[in-house]
Amino acid sequence: MSNIDINGGRIGLQGELSIHTVPGLFRLHADFAEPIRIIDLSGIENVDSSGLALLVYWHARLAGTPGFAGFENCPERLLDIARLVGLETIFAA
Repeated sequence: MSNIDINGGRIGLQGELSIHTVPGLFRLHADFAEPIRIIDLSGIENVDSSGLALLVYWHARLAGTPGFAGFENCPERLLDIARLVGLETIFAA
């Protein structure tokens, strides 16, 4: 299960980002109603390549928007998956 909290330009993700949760998150949050500055990943407990794909999509959508600063508190498991495909730089603080 996963949960997303959007508050004051900050997205907080909690729980699982996997093949089981990503389709629902994508349907609900393909776009955001308010400007997003930070995506906080500190609450991620489990992640797979589907979670990485969602975050890459969000990064691509938000990278050109004013004020977007990126991700923070990236779990090591997510960085490991990102390194395998050469995407670790989008998680650099």
